[in-house]
Amino acid sequence: MNAETIQPEIAAVERRARRAFERSMLGLGLARAAIVTAFVGALMAVGLAELPSVAWLAVVFVAWLWMGWRGSLLWRGAMGGLLAGLGALALPMSVLRPCCATMTSATSCSMPQMCVAAGALLGVVVAATLPRAKTPGEWARASAGALVAVASIVSCRCASMFVGETVGLLGGLLASAAGVAFARAWWSGRRTA
Repeated sequence: MNAETIQPEIAAVERRARRAFERSMLGLGLARAAIVTAFVGALMAVGLAELPSVAWLAVVFVAWLWMGWRGSLLWRGAMGGLLAGLGALALPMSVLRPCCATMTSATSCSMPQMCVAAGALLGVVVAATLPRAKTPGEWARASAGALVAVASIVSCRCASMFVGETVGLLGGLLASAAGVAFARAWWSGRRTA
């Protein structure tokens, strides 16, 4: 056999191996998404999570299917996002809406800082649970997994909140997650230098 006849055979084997790998990762993603969605659904059924509709579970499923299928650092980052997202579901509305009694419209909250503070606390949890990464690309994948995970769960809670509260919660979350994650990356780079 010469090199010209071997090359197509190698390419065919590589394609089959890649398809098999992607099929198995998709199966793993389906299993992971089913577990997380079932868990959130169970929390909803027992009243620990307040979702405006069962349809929100589809958003959770699709987000977790994607992260489970992609795996690796994206999935490891998503685990911290899951923890923070479940924390957001557990927060009572009295914490997120301390000014409900005095509100006259969706934008008249007198204590928006509570939403920002709750989001900032959740962001610290997200950033603190990020896996260690060696390169900025790895850090970005892990951070993306964490933020997609927490957003998929927090969006369920935010669906029953007003626009100002949602912006405050998500803004606080993103700001603190980014700040703590950058600080961790800087500190980690400083120690290895």
